[in-house]
Amino acid sequence: MLSFIYDISQRFEHEFGYSPNTLHMNYAHLECLKQSLENPNDFNAVTDLLGMELVISQDTVHPTVGWLQVPWQQAICA
Repeated sequence: MLSFIYDISQRFEHEFGYSPNTLHMNYAHLECLKQSLENPNDFNAVTDLLGMELVISQDTVHPTVGWLQVPWQQAICA
């Protein structure tokens, strides 16, 4: 999973000239990514490792990267 994220991040940077700051993925992707970490329950370790904010959506079929201008805000689900 990390190599895939690195690859799509490099392609994004090559195409646009700057690094992505968001990673879009679903919960299954997130769990797979967390398993590659020393402490899979440390969510901050995931964002620190990636240097990106995470956007989690069940509609996301494959992880993608992007760049958002607006600051990150924690979503609140009702």
